[in-house]
Amino acid sequence: MWVITVAAASALTWSVISLAGARVGEPAVVAIPTPAAPASPGHNPVTWSGPDGKVTARCRDGAISLVAATPSDGFGVDVKDRGPTQLLLEFERKGDAGETRVRATCVDGSPVFTRE
Repeated sequence: MWVITVAAASALTWSVISLAGARVGEPAVVAIPTPAAPASPGHNPVTWSGPDGKVTARCRDGAISLVAATPSDGFGVDVKDRGPTQLLLEFERKGDAGETRVRATCVDGSPVFTRE
């Protein structure tokens, strides 16, 4: 019985190796996905990043909107204007009178940031 089991396992193993070896040297077929159409301006958010924090905004139909405002450790953020003409945020260091203003407007369908 042992001899039959070993013979069957060996035959199966050699069959698999033979099939795999028969395909060596054949060209491989690789499917390449068709690239998606580029997103129109305003559909992808844009992020400004500075030492005080990050601001992410999006423009759609000429109006700017705030996606996210994240202060860095030790800072707070105060949203002064949420749009639709501009965004205005102030990052303030906790316990300090200093602040950084970040303004964003839509230019050609994408947010453009300025630090004041």
